[in-house]
Amino acid sequence: MTISMNGKDHRSTEQQAKALETRDLVVVYRHRGHQRLAIDQLSLDIEANEWIALLGPNGSGKSTLLKVASGQLAPQSGECRVLGDPVSSLDRRRIGVVFQTPALDPRLSIQENLIDLARLQGLDHSTAATRIKIELERLELLDRCDDRVSSLSGGLIRRVDIARAMIHEPDLLLLDEPTTGLDPVARKSCLSRLQTAHTEQGTTLIMSTHLVDEAERAQRVIMLHEGHCVADGTPRELCDAIGQRLIRISHPEFKPEDASGWEFHQGTWTRPVAADADPILESLLSKGIDLTVARPTLADVFERHSGSGLGELESVMP
Repeated sequence: MTISMNGKDHRSTEQQAKALETRDLVVVYRHRGHQRLAIDQLSLDIEANEWIALLGPNGSGKSTLLKVASGQLAPQSGECRVLGDPVSSLDRRRIGVVFQTPALDPRLSIQENLIDLARLQGLDHSTAATRIKIELERLELLDRCDDRVSSLSGGLIRRVDIARAMIHEPDLLLLDEPTTGLDPVARKSCLSRLQTAHTEQGTTLIMSTHLVDEAERAQRVIMLHEGHCVADGTPRELCDAIGQRLIRISHPEFKPEDASGWEFHQGTWTRPVAADADPILESLLSKGIDLTVARPTLADVFERHSGSGLGELESVMP
């Protein structure tokens, strides 16, 4: 067994409890006489020290799953265990959460908010001061530490909320679209900080996103659609499973003579390239049809398994 400088136990995952386990999880939202099945018989196993991306459009069940895992929402049925314990008896000090609504007091400064959180987490003054400074530096907030939260832009508030979730160096971070509202520079800084938490501190990350480039950073991608897991694997495994290369044709008048093997979605026809000398590709090129050939993306994988795109909104209830 090895212990890191921050005191975390980095034993092998066989000796550690799973970060998240769900069995036949069901969550139903009810609103004004209507109901929607948000999570439908979902069973997942997420190991300690994994970086997981929950990929899907709005309404796919990503945020709901994170709320259940954090103890903020009780499922109608099924089981959820976090860090080896039933979520109802979880020690909340072992997790950090970043949701769409920031958990900050707008009347206080950035630093005052972080001090209050450190105190609630049981950190002594010296440890709290050190960690607050580190987080402010890493998220490029040190020069704004005395600013009231109420005076900050949405992007800055999001960065403060991420710092808040990391002050106590949790074993598990639950992040709901953490880069929402960030400009490109701040987004890069945020993702870099998450990478550091995972690789250097051994933190398990479960991050929801609808952005392919963010999901590609994760070790494993779990694709959710209408409360179901429709695909699960490493980014490379998921993309390779639908072909090494895809033909894409977006011309409005194009229609394949034989639709076998083709898929049509949002105005674009796609088809895997069968081999280096694909006769269909050669035929299309000989006819001068405008096309592209490229490796499939996670967006292609999602469309293949769900029948819809990542940008398509589902029916959402509060």
